[in-house]
Amino acid sequence: MAKTWAKVGGAGACTVAVLAVVFLLNESTSAAPKPDLKPSAHWVFDADTVTGKTVTDRAGKLSGTLLGAPVLVTEGNAGAYLHLTGPDDGVMIKTRVAPDAAFLPKEALSVVAWVRVDEPTEWTGVLGCFQDNGPAETGFIVGTNKKKFFFGLSTKGADDGDGKMTYLESKSAFARGKWYHVAAVYDGKQMQLFVNGQLDSTSTEQSGPVLYSKSAPFVIGRYKDDNEDYPLHGALKEVLLCPHAIAADQVSSHFQADKALVDVPSVVPEGPRFVVEPYLQYVTRTGITVMWETEDPCTAVLEYGTALPAKQQVKVEKADTMGEVVLTGLEPNTKYFYRVVCQDAQGRKLEGKPLTFMTAPGSNDAFSFTVIGDTQRNPVVTGKVAKLMWERRPNFVVHCGDVVDDGASKAQWTGDLFKPCHELFGRVPVFPCIGNHEKDHPHYYKYFSLPKPEYYYSYTYGNAEFFVLDTNSKRNLKSDGEQYKWLEKALAASTAKWKFCYHHHPAYCSDDDDYGNTWKASSTYGDVRVRNFVALYEKYKVDVVFNGHVHVYERTWPIREGKVDQKNGIVYVTSGGGGGGLENFAPTPPFFKQQFRSDFHFCYANIHQGTFDLKAFDQEGRLFDQFTIKKD
Repeated sequence: MAKTWAKVGGAGACTVAVLAVVFLLNESTSAAPKPDLKPSAHWVFDADTVTGKTVTDRAGKLSGTLLGAPVLVTEGNAGAYLHLTGPDDGVMIKTRVAPDAAFLPKEALSVVAWVRVDEPTEWTGVLGCFQDNGPAETGFIVGTNKKKFFFGLSTKGADDGDGKMTYLESKSAFARGKWYHVAAVYDGKQMQLFVNGQLDSTSTEQSGPVLYSKSAPFVIGRYKDDNEDYPLHGALKEVLLCPHAIAADQVSSHFQADKALVDVPSVVPEGPRFVVEPYLQYVTRTGITVMWETEDPCTAVLEYGTALPAKQQVKVEKADTMGEVVLTGLEPNTKYFYRVVCQDAQGRKLEGKPLTFMTAPGSNDAFSFTVIGDTQRNPVVTGKVAKLMWERRPNFVVHCGDVVDDGASKAQWTGDLFKPCHELFGRVPVFPCIGNHEKDHPHYYKYFSLPKPEYYYSYTYGNAEFFVLDTNSKRNLKSDGEQYKWLEKALAASTAKWKFCYHHHPAYCSDDDDYGNTWKASSTYGDVRVRNFVALYEKYKVDVVFNGHVHVYERTWPIREGKVDQKNGIVYVTSGGGGGGLENFAPTPPFFKQQFRSDFHFCYANIHQGTFDLKAFDQEGRLFDQFTIKKD
């Protein structure tokens, strides 16, 4: 998603720490009279306005519905406000708005808000009704990025055929956990952004009436359009929308009425902060890898043991933002506690919460794992599915690739993958394969610690062995290729009772258009390059092959030599329902199709000796498919 920014000044980063909300029981801010800005919509977050799930519009008929589980705070030195902490939190005004809706500002507009950002992310929204989908850019949005406020606007005067949006960024950087008065004003010729009553930045890149799309969501507290949805982690006291440009003195007067808010102490204490909370990698019977990332370089101590308080320690003496500790000499099939304690150059500490992990079991023990693919760029859905996976308490997670949408974007790794999965990944190791969206970027190798060369590898767990491949276009998948030769040697040497392979692209798939437009022409029904591996799968009796790439669930009949063979065939499972936009199936079924579903989902597999059982659950936790394989 390309953004056009109106650059207006340098950055000013703030050193802050882990969110720790502290409400001081002082008197509320002054209830001084405020100027009448004549808003068309006015949302105040207090006990009079917020009732149940409804947020009443004091100016008109645009009442909203609470999303997620935000908390209405009604005491403290900041007075009443809506506290947004969860991935689903926000206020939905309208799920779809037509461009001619009477309540939308047309010739001019103003958005005024009191907002607090506790945990900055790449994109958050205060109020918006917009679409920013590739080259199509329409509507308006007021929000924040990691450091500053912004005002996004698309108008007919700047329209290049499908809309063009300018993101006017503030010169001033905000501090975490502090209250700010923000006003975005457009008069038909100029965009203005005010911070704490003062004009902060301007742009003349937009002109004429506001350009809206055919439909767009109208939301408070989220940066949301058709293909993006990012929450505000912080608080809102008041949001106004005006169908006209308010004057600078009116902005100043509105700020002055509640000016005392800016002096309220930050709810975020100073000190080091996790960018990525501690998470687990590459577990074996006697070892595991613990990783984390901090905002600033830190030394660290990893505490671990079979009881709390954990008495064993590993010290990381070299200050760095990335932490990685390989624990060895552990007991098999044993629960351990662990905690990461970081310290920055000023001696300030960051104490992670105590977490747990389980070492791998022996070959006669039962175990389970979950399968997910194509989380890409949908942290809300990814968070829902990750929560459901954690509720199943798997031993580990198989990820079938496209863990993010753009492997070069650090914010997507930290915000779209690790943040919604932190509870799961902090207690359950994840074994990924690399997808095309990772772009073979160094971030993949930075955030995952896997056996060399990392883009292909194998691991043993219980009585199963897993073989992980890179099926992206830059790799040679033919019989003379490095991976093919490695895979044949590794499969031939394996003594595991169960053999599983996984890679991103499907050998067999009923998708409607990835491998030929099935509505108009023929299809290969899968990736013919990947199908080169099928001969090895069949020769060495692989049991199940997992893949992602196509954003659906599909299970084939057992296949061998290009036909259904229920006795000796291999089952191929596509699990690409972790968050990427859902896809469709061909209008006519190929020979191998047994079950499929277009829905966000995950798979849950159990193994005990000669029994393998797999269940597929949708994003609401409902079972929709199941199969079992038994062997002597």
